[in-house]
Amino acid sequence: MFDYTREQVLEALRANSGRDIWSLDENRIRNMRANPLLSDNFRSLEECRKFYAERPLYSIPFSLFKRFEADGDRTQFEYSERGYFMHRGHLKTWALSALLGGGDDDISRLEDTIWAICDEYTWALPAHMSGDQGIYASYQPDRYTIDLFAAETGQALSEIIKLLGKRLNPLVTERARREIKARITDRYLYSDMSDFWWYKSTNNWAAVCAGSVGMASICEIEDEEKLADVIMKTLVSMRSFMSGFTDDGVCLEGMGYWHYGFGYFCYYADMLSRRTGGKIDLFSEEKTKKVALFPFKMFFYGSRTVSFSDGGSRGGIGAGFISFLSEKYGKIDIPAGVNMTETVDREGCHRFARDLRSFIWCPSERPTETDGTRRIYTFDCAQWYVASGKDNFGVAAKAGNNNEPHNHNDIGHFITFKNGNEFFCDLGSGEYSKQYFGRERYTFPHCGSQGHSVPIINGKFQAAGKDSFAEDVKVTDRGIAMEFRRAYREDSLVSLTRKIDFDPEIPRLTVTDSFRFAAAPESFVERFVTKADVSVGDGEIVLSVGDDTMKMSFDAALFSPSVSDVETADHGGRPLLFRCIDLTLKAPGTDGEFSFVIS
Repeated sequence: MFDYTREQVLEALRANSGRDIWSLDENRIRNMRANPLLSDNFRSLEECRKFYAERPLYSIPFSLFKRFEADGDRTQFEYSERGYFMHRGHLKTWALSALLGGGDDDISRLEDTIWAICDEYTWALPAHMSGDQGIYASYQPDRYTIDLFAAETGQALSEIIKLLGKRLNPLVTERARREIKARITDRYLYSDMSDFWWYKSTNNWAAVCAGSVGMASICEIEDEEKLADVIMKTLVSMRSFMSGFTDDGVCLEGMGYWHYGFGYFCYYADMLSRRTGGKIDLFSEEKTKKVALFPFKMFFYGSRTVSFSDGGSRGGIGAGFISFLSEKYGKIDIPAGVNMTETVDREGCHRFARDLRSFIWCPSERPTETDGTRRIYTFDCAQWYVASGKDNFGVAAKAGNNNEPHNHNDIGHFITFKNGNEFFCDLGSGEYSKQYFGRERYTFPHCGSQGHSVPIINGKFQAAGKDSFAEDVKVTDRGIAMEFRRAYREDSLVSLTRKIDFDPEIPRLTVTDSFRFAAAPESFVERFVTKADVSVGDGEIVLSVGDDTMKMSFDAALFSPSVSDVETADHGGRPLLFRCIDLTLKAPGTDGEFSFVIS
């Protein structure tokens, strides 16, 4: 994959020397402003202008920088008004405004922002700098750490300068270029690749970091020998990144990470193709096509999505990105109702590369959707099942293992939707902190099996690690079946199977579990997780979201039901309440089989 030689890369660079990456002339900008599909983009950009015009640029204080090392908190350094991403919000807002028809005031504010970012001690996050000795162990290497956001910063600055250089004060431009060179391009070009743990990573880091460095280098490095060296290094990362997807194209990290990682893969691959006159084409591989089409199989009615791993249950794909992928791979099967609206967010991580392309790639007409009410997808390699049926009833279920990227202990877990409402749920990603990515990860219900719809055996949850995996997995058009006793560290457990059967025409989901123990367990609990309201009847659980309901029947002679509320935090740190429905087997024996019918 991507097996280009250095000679091929160098020849392609030399043959296309001086080629423009983008051309944003007045006519193109005028057409963008007249495009109804971009009305939300421009409206939100104007809101950003008003928002950031009222917020001064602060120097980021050391008291915020040290918080992660001190107590694991990331939010104050990253998202407070004196924090890291406030600078990136200013950068993105004033750069886009200046590029898309803005005047001298936008340029002046952009220059101030670039100057402030050049003043920053490091472009990396403290959370990404901590080694065995902590962030204070060494001075120079940490300052020039290339993490996700240092790489993104270098990419954004280099592309902004490429597009707006003549309008910026030369002192600002030259200072920014020196910082990009020291912190990003030279650091990457002249370092041993062992300095970058993500160099051969199989997750989003490889694409975001290498892709951003590659784009910055294309914008900044004129020496084609050096640029060829950079590109060859980035191709190693891109191969590793693509190997992290299953052979059927699934992103095990979750939908959001597909958008993030594969997005930066596309931004870089597109710029590389433009710079080389199409001679270096990373889109031509068959696996790249499978990965590109993956998210369109993950949507349910109402722009609900599969939220396994550190994902989310709501999402969308912008019309611009869809149009770009359609140009590469032809007509795409887009389920009806998918949110294609893109906006320039006032808060968040402020990815300039993405937001710029949401304008540049936007088509003049909305991409055509198809009927999304009968869709069934089976993924043998990922061991996922995703289907939609009558009455907008959707289901996703998985087998897999508990050593996946952004892992959750969730073998056998499933989620359901109806009319755009989530019933049996997946909590997705929790609030990112030092603890969330440390030894305490599986104490969080988002990650541990206690927050998933899977059994609890003798009070034990599923265990993490490569030794926890499903066996004898069969994925068919009707569902998924597996043996998953290895997910539990219970010596007396001989067999534990789960079969999930979906009839899309009724619609009805049936979950059938069976077990066999060498000696009868002390307790066996079937746990089901929801954020819906719950009422318990005789042999029936009713979940309610607004006017919609979903029912689950169980054998009241065998199980004793209970419902408990659990409070936690969502990915943004906001309070999150969910409910655990526990069906406790009254008299567990050495063998058992029982079904739960959901309709």
